[in-house]
Amino acid sequence: MEDKDLIKEKLNIVDIISEYLPLKKAGVNFKTPCPFHNEKTPSFIVSPERQIWHCFGCQKGGDIFTFLMEKEGMEFKDALEMLAQKAGVTLKKTPQTKDSKDRLFEINLKAQEFFHYILTKHTLGKKALQYLKERGVTDTTIEEFGLGYAPNSWESLVKFLLKRGFTHQEIILSGLGVASKSGSYDRFRGRVMFPLTDSKEKLRGFAGRVLYKAEPKYINTPQTPIFDKSVLLFGLNKAKGEIRSKNEAVLVEGEMDMILSFQAGFKNVVASKGTALTSGQIDLIKKYTENLNLAFDMDLAGDSASRRGIELADKAGLNIKVVQLEGGKDAAEVVKSNPAAWQKAIKDAVPIYDYYLTSIAKRYDTKNPADLHKIAAELIPVWAKITDDLVREHYIQRLAAYLKTEEKIIRTAIEKSKKSQSQNYTGVLQQKSTKDNVMTAKSRRELLEEYLISLLLHPPSDSNFVPNFPETLFLAEKWRQLYVLLVLYLDSISFKSKEFDINEFASSLPKELTNEVDRLYLVELDSRLIDERLWKKEVDGVVSELKKALIKASLERLSLEIKNAQEFNRIEVLESLNKRFRDLSVKLKNL
Repeated sequence: MEDKDLIKEKLNIVDIISEYLPLKKAGVNFKTPCPFHNEKTPSFIVSPERQIWHCFGCQKGGDIFTFLMEKEGMEFKDALEMLAQKAGVTLKKTPQTKDSKDRLFEINLKAQEFFHYILTKHTLGKKALQYLKERGVTDTTIEEFGLGYAPNSWESLVKFLLKRGFTHQEIILSGLGVASKSGSYDRFRGRVMFPLTDSKEKLRGFAGRVLYKAEPKYINTPQTPIFDKSVLLFGLNKAKGEIRSKNEAVLVEGEMDMILSFQAGFKNVVASKGTALTSGQIDLIKKYTENLNLAFDMDLAGDSASRRGIELADKAGLNIKVVQLEGGKDAAEVVKSNPAAWQKAIKDAVPIYDYYLTSIAKRYDTKNPADLHKIAAELIPVWAKITDDLVREHYIQRLAAYLKTEEKIIRTAIEKSKKSQSQNYTGVLQQKSTKDNVMTAKSRRELLEEYLISLLLHPPSDSNFVPNFPETLFLAEKWRQLYVLLVLYLDSISFKSKEFDINEFASSLPKELTNEVDRLYLVELDSRLIDERLWKKEVDGVVSELKKALIKASLERLSLEIKNAQEFNRIEVLESLNKRFRDLSVKLKNL
């Protein structure tokens, strides 16, 4: 048995998570408010039966290892060692074999030595060094951040690394090289190099800024086993102490913004490598502070990707403000020319929703009806996602005053928006839709399909029910595949008069389906559905709704075909189409 499986066998996930969170019994499972995002209604579910956890708010989930990795920011290896100690398991030692990830960290360190040497000691780095000096970067800062330069050649780094015992495969896997017929060539060429180090001082990748005329201006290490851009903040290793001390993080867009701010004494600044915040970056910030100031040289309110990131940050409980820079300048320009202005801009940062209103006022005219529609389309969904009731109420009043309209109208629009954003199984059978054939994100159709699978994963005790409707009832391929496997399993246990065993069923599934099963198995169903009669009635109801949806979609298609046949006077085809339409209409009426 593998170390990981032995540890999971000896430890109970409920005991481990209870050390961090107050779990409350909820049927056969346990629940609590999620520690990874801000919520009032608990949606974090722990299953002792499956030894898994899942949050239906932020969609994170996994086992005891992934919980520790998320909660403590650990690598898998660290979580394995910690849990092995708790379980009293002695890990199998393989001292001769280095972890492939260790080799990637080593190759990055060698590459950083190479880039830094070229920048500071070699004539090839002269122009790059001059560029950095012109931007205001000092020798001390170059050393502190380990900055470098990648020569404008095809194989300089590759040859250097090969001589030091690394293989073409390792060079490619690290993202430093690109595969070629001869093995590999340098990914970074003619670029100032910024080492991307995580909060634990591990060098995970690089960002390269072009020195000569070329596009793109910046390139990063691609996704590798040790690098994921979405869970890294540049400079966090340098800034985390000051962020914790000041209880505030200032987030800028680029490496130079962070470096020059740090050099000027603003040491609680980190860079996100783009304006669209990710959940991974938000989790990193939350470890040190709940106060976040955003400082970008663009209008965040007008950028949908930025707004989505801000919504995630608000949902996670961060207090967000915006640092407003004059004249579209970036932080690097401001801090270099006038550090006092940068300090004042940070001090005068405005709450995010005040900023949204200011941005709207600059871009739209409230006297123009078309602009009123645009303002509503932009701000109502944002206001609907404000998690704090008091804050939302305050900004409802502000928006109503700005638009010179009644607060009641704004509240109604927000409630409507909140309902359209809500995606759950509660009352899904009561929802009516004429667009069941349209597969939008979490449409009623998809919710019904998920609900049906969830019901089938929770058969009442002593039930020997085996569904017999066709898999074509599901539009999503993954649910078709899962349904077929579930029917085969239910048929086999019915034949043997065995009870449904979720662990036995899940053990035979491919991993991508196991993850979906775990999520749907943790869905909280109505407690009355333990009664087999009510459960069967609910299953029949969902099946009926899905059949209706299929027929409605067919009727819509037939309507178009009938119109087409009428237009071209195709009498014989029209008669056949009308008959099919009548037959389907009768079938729909009888369901």
